Amino acid sequence: MRCNPDPRSFSPQRESRARFTAEDAESAEFFYLGPISPKVSTFSALKTLPEPSCEFLACKSTPGYTRSVMVEPNAQSGGQTVELPLFPLNLVLFPGMPLPLHIFEERYKKMIGDCLDSRSPFGVVLIREGQEVGGGAIPFRMGTSARILQVERMEDGRMNLITQGERRFQVVEMTQQAPHLVGQVEFMEEPAGDIEPGALAEIGEAYSTYLGHLSSLAGGWSAGGDSPTDPSELSYRVASSLDLPTNLRQTLLEAPTAGQRLERLLPLLVKGNETLATEVAKRNPFQGPRLN
Repeated sequence: MRCNPDPRSFSPQRESRARFTAEDAESAEFFYLGPISPKVSTFSALKTLPEPSCEFLACKSTPGYTRSVMVEPNAQSGGQTVELPLFPLNLVLFPGMPLPLHIFEERYKKMIGDCLDSRSPFGVVLIREGQEVGGGAIPFRMGTSARILQVERMEDGRMNLITQGERRFQVVEMTQQAPHLVGQVEFMEEPAGDIEPGALAEIGEAYSTYLGHLSSLAGGWSAGGDSPTDPSELSYRVASSLDLPTNLRQTLLEAPTAGQRLERLLPLLVKGNETLATEVAKRNPFQGPRLN
């Protein structure tokens, strides 16, 4: 199995620790890799593979897919668990975040085939120790379920997938190690937590500004994009859009509330806007001395 996102965003874990301090924001780099990215709507980077056939699977929360709806896992928070096949990867998946994958290992072709047959999700967990390919990876306990939206099948059995993050979970117990990991997981609630008055609007405005900068750099109209009003959705949208070290992304995923996640994200988003604003100014063709 291999993931195919922009390599600048999903780099291997840079540090073994899972915590990231606010001071580390000074060294973070920023660019956009959010849900509206055109990279996730096609397999243009994979067209060298032979004669694929495509299937589309629907996700209730994703407009534009209407042919079928995948079965929801029969699990809720509050101590109830469900068995979930697990993908250990060198990346962190957030709820709502798109994730393209290329499946080539036999064990994962079988696992994905089972998920497609049962219309059920699988779990994505960040690798703490070990490698993606070949087995033996030890993952973090907190991960996100992934819903399969689109599958492109190759003649040799390989598959290209478009998936989307859905719900956070915590692994309670590993029930299978081979041929792939399976765990009993508990799905997590998404409490808003304590949010300072006006903080949600401030972050939403900063995120809209961020999207506007990106549009300017891409040559489009510089008006900002829409920001979600739900605290959890907004926190995951911002976290997905910023290029951050993998250990910080895991820390953000594990934040108990949306309020705590947004509090960590605000200074990173502010710095991202400063960086992008400088770049927009550099590329502005209408600069130079003014003639009055």
